Amino acid sequence: MSAVTGEVVLTRRIPIHSSLLRPQLLGGAERELAIVNATLIAALIFGVGGVVGIGMGLVLGTAVHFMLTIAAKKDDKGMAVYRRQIHQQNFYEASAWVNALHQLNH
Repeated sequence: MSAVTGEVVLTRRIPIHSSLLRPQLLGGAERELAIVNATLIAALIFGVGGVVGIGMGLVLGTAVHFMLTIAAKKDDKGMAVYRRQIHQQNFYEASAWVNALHQLNH
């Protein structure tokens, strides 16, 4: 009830499906990195060829995927944060607005 008017105030609830909030993981690792890992391992296996290539690919692919799963457990949006961060500058000059001209008063 509203304290001022004594009317009943109804709140609106909108359900959000949990799949919209969960991170997209592939085998426990971030999806994009797991796909890149699988592509590079497939290139290694087909490039080297034979039993040696398959063995190297399985060992290296398993090790890299294991490291990716550990990284995803710590931060499941790590790649998105990294992509956003590499576009940041080290220093932003103070300016009155975004499109201000660079002027130095010496």
